[in-house]
Amino acid sequence: MPEVFKEAKLKIQRAVKHINDLNVILGEFSKRQTHEVIIEHDPNGGDDLLKVRATETLPDSFSLTLGDALHNLRTSLDYAIAEIEFTQTGRRSDYTRFPVDQSRDALIARLEGGLAKRAPKQVIDCIVETIQPYTGGNGDFICSLNDLDIEDKHRLLIAKTEFKYIEGITLIDDEGEETRIPTWQVRNDLVASHPIPGLRNSKVENHGQASFEVLFGDTLPFAGYTIVPAMRNLTHAIARTLNEIEYWFHMSQI
Repeated sequence: MPEVFKEAKLKIQRAVKHINDLNVILGEFSKRQTHEVIIEHDPNGGDDLLKVRATETLPDSFSLTLGDALHNLRTSLDYAIAEIEFTQTGRRSDYTRFPVDQSRDALIARLEGGLAKRAPKQVIDCIVETIQPYTGGNGDFICSLNDLDIEDKHRLLIAKTEFKYIEGITLIDDEGEETRIPTWQVRNDLVASHPIPGLRNSKVENHGQASFEVLFGDTLPFAGYTIVPAMRNLTHAIARTLNEIEYWFHMSQI
């Protein structure tokens, strides 16, 4: 007997590879000097002010790979529904997609207008009552995935990089004395600052090593979530959704 949803599961496996590739891209990026430490001197003879700012942005390959991962996850759901339709009717429609909508009522209307005529009642009930792929439902994450996939069709997704810590900064003051700055927990902005009491007319000897987070941009679904962990969680959620559909599809065939 053929494996159920084999192609849909292959899409999830492909998404996992893309997510692993995101980690590789971030690892290579972190090896580069992605920041610059600046010293702002007080013209009135006060203490120096240490500032840090980003000097590089993530490579485009990150956004491209992220878009590929999201698309594979979204497509895995479409593949499952297309397989159900083909099993039931012997045909595949060009317009069959896993349903997503703004509300429960809108979802039910969408299903009654199409998929409910081509899929077992058990599967339709599972989508409406358990998965709930509508805004505010259990499957709200599927709505966000759908929105991100659509966004990626029109432009590269925006990832936001935020510094977390900088370690190993060393300064030399006007008397030639070296000072090592303790690990700096950065409160990120375009330029983050840190006072250095007792130091005047210092120079940067070592810019240190920065650690950072890469987040979904402020205008995107999942805004503010760290991308790689969020993508792993999303992958698990989509896999669970497929398992739920597979179970009820199997029950409908008994």
